[in-house]
Amino acid sequence: MAVTHKSDRMAASHPMSSFAAGRRLMRFTVVLAAAAIFMACQGQDLEKGRVCLNLGDYPMALRFFSQAVEKNPEGYEARLGFGRALLQKAAAENDSASWSYALIQLEACRSLDPSQDLDGLLAEAYSEKARSLLARRDTVEALSALSRAIERDPGNPQPVNLAGIVYGKLGEGGKAEALFRKALQLDSGDASAHFNLGMILWQNGDASGAHGHWFKALQAMPGDEDVLYWFALSEKKLRGSP
Repeated sequence: MAVTHKSDRMAASHPMSSFAAGRRLMRFTVVLAAAAIFMACQGQDLEKGRVCLNLGDYPMALRFFSQAVEKNPEGYEARLGFGRALLQKAAAENDSASWSYALIQLEACRSLDPSQDLDGLLAEAYSEKARSLLARRDTVEALSALSRAIERDPGNPQPVNLAGIVYGKLGEGGKAEALFRKALQLDSGDASAHFNLGMILWQNGDASGAHGHWFKALQAMPGDEDVLYWFALSEKKLRGSP
């Protein structure tokens, strides 16, 4: 008699096991259908949000992107769109809360996908938040925002230049001069940094140094009235005119 092993035998099918398998398949199909509907709805929210954002309709964009974020808090595109919409709102309404919330969204995007280059956008957002704070005379928080901007995009001269302006207004000319010179190291053609450094040098009695920087600023901004005035004043000083 041949010896048989269990592994050689075809398992007999049981009616109940077939029924259970069918129910599992049905549940799996329902889950897949629900997931497909979820993804479709989220995709519609994102697309509608992008359209509104491009049209400058930030109230509607905020609505669609916030819905997308609620459905998927880890969605990079949803948070990026939400952050951009908040930036539009903050700029239009000079709303400090919107600046802060926009930065939360953008920093979240940076954490979700570090491979994406958001440093330039973050630096710009922090700089704009600093301008908003300066308008309310909150120099401490403004300097903190500028510090974050410089940290995020160290090659950008604009937040460095703005920090120099703040220190200049606070009477800390040494710090201001160092920051203006740093801005010019990053971009030797930065007209604002040349003008601001010229102001510091003029206050320190260096008319020749101020004249040189104002000349470079004038080359970049030939029609700027402030630059024209201070350049002409330094010319007059250097010529010894009364």
